[in-house]
Amino acid sequence: MVGAGVSGLAIARELAPDHDVIVLDKGGVAADTSSRASGMISLSLEPFPDEWASFALSQFRALDGQGIFSFTERETVRLVPETNTDLYTDQAPDGGGFLTRPELERRYPDSFGDLSAYGGGLVYDGTGYLDALDYTMTLKWAAERAGAEIFRDHEVLDIRVEDGMVTGVETEYGLIDADHVVYATGWKTRDLLADYVDVPVRPLRWNAVVIEPNDPLPADCPMGSEPTMQIYWRLTAHGNVLVGGNEHLLTDPEGTPMDVQTSFRERVIEDVAPLLDGVAGGRIRREDCCPTADCASPDGLPIIDTPEEGPDGLAIVTGLHGRGIMLSPVTGHAVRSLVTGEEPPFPMAQFRLDRFDDRSADFEYRSHWGPGEGNSVP
Repeated sequence: MVGAGVSGLAIARELAPDHDVIVLDKGGVAADTSSRASGMISLSLEPFPDEWASFALSQFRALDGQGIFSFTERETVRLVPETNTDLYTDQAPDGGGFLTRPELERRYPDSFGDLSAYGGGLVYDGTGYLDALDYTMTLKWAAERAGAEIFRDHEVLDIRVEDGMVTGVETEYGLIDADHVVYATGWKTRDLLADYVDVPVRPLRWNAVVIEPNDPLPADCPMGSEPTMQIYWRLTAHGNVLVGGNEHLLTDPEGTPMDVQTSFRERVIEDVAPLLDGVAGGRIRREDCCPTADCASPDGLPIIDTPEEGPDGLAIVTGLHGRGIMLSPVTGHAVRSLVTGEEPPFPMAQFRLDRFDDRSADFEYRSHWGPGEGNSVP
């Protein structure tokens, strides 16, 4: 296994009970994007097959209480603007029940602030949140308990191939034999495997801030999203509010400043904070963005496959499009099915690399939000 982020650790946990698993990472465990993710689990609002959503949710529930992991279930409200209401309800994900603005305010007293620009909101259940670092470290703990070995500061230089079959990897410390090699290396997968397979992915970045309200919000305050601004929010364990969004593609992630964009910070303060009771006027306690970059695919869906043109025994996991935490249970089980030939409890066709005729990285960002404003490409 190459990559010790949330995808690599989820795969290791799935395979370790009956396989010899070694996870190698050039840096640290969950040191990049995985540890900075919002932890918002809103699969019912995503353009995914229902089987992906139900499987992932069942796994989060089953893992709750193990290691240091906890999963908090909370409803999500997707606000619907007063103008063009039909646009935002007709094209919204299925499964949400519409409540008018007065109904929202009665259902969630002391949660919302100024909703005068909104006709109401779509309320979804089957959503919740987790602490991303606690989750990834619990996956590591579970994988190691099952026998996996996980090594940080251990760079993989190349895969070894003989007669069209993977035989292992070459690392900075020597050779390791393996019948299967899985690359869960995000946007870097394209360059790392350029000699073996063309992977159409690009680096993606998002922004997030954590606001300390003037007055605490109620513990049952719903998670939420605003489609015209393409932002989301959730409460944290300490009573603060995490606001994230502004996903955009990058051309040079390593040369792009890692600061939260000024325009995003200003929008959160001026337009998002007033939506929640007591948050306007609160102070920003933390700012985050992907420390390297997340990874996008042309259609916004993951690539999880054993590419036909690649050597036998090579599997790739990339293009999670900012949904790596949410989809990690599906990712882990999908790779297990590729390695073992077992039948997965969800469709796999949407993961296949051969769905793309054009394998270039010259594509525009594909938003999961549906109607709303577009995203810039710095």
